[in-house]
Amino acid sequence: MSGKTNIPGQRKIHRMKRKLTLTLILLSSLGACALLPSWHWEKPGASKEELEFDQNQCKAKVYSGSGGDVTNESVRRMFACMQAKGWRKVDN
Repeated sequence: MSGKTNIPGQRKIHRMKRKLTLTLILLSSLGACALLPSWHWEKPGASKEELEFDQNQCKAKVYSGSGGDVTNESVRRMFACMQAKGWRKVDN
């Protein structure tokens, strides 16, 4: 005796669990891809530190007094602020 019991339907349950696990892995992978931005800011000769500095300045300007609420208007103002500092939006 091998120690395993052969309950009717046990193989079917095992296959269903395997399919469910694979489905969850696939959906998790797709979800992770959706979190990646499709664009980034670029400015010729600028460093990562300069990008962070300009972003922080624009955020302080755009979101001060708004409680941090993000709206379509605030996003437009944020983009305009970054573009005024010489940055441009580039597709990944």
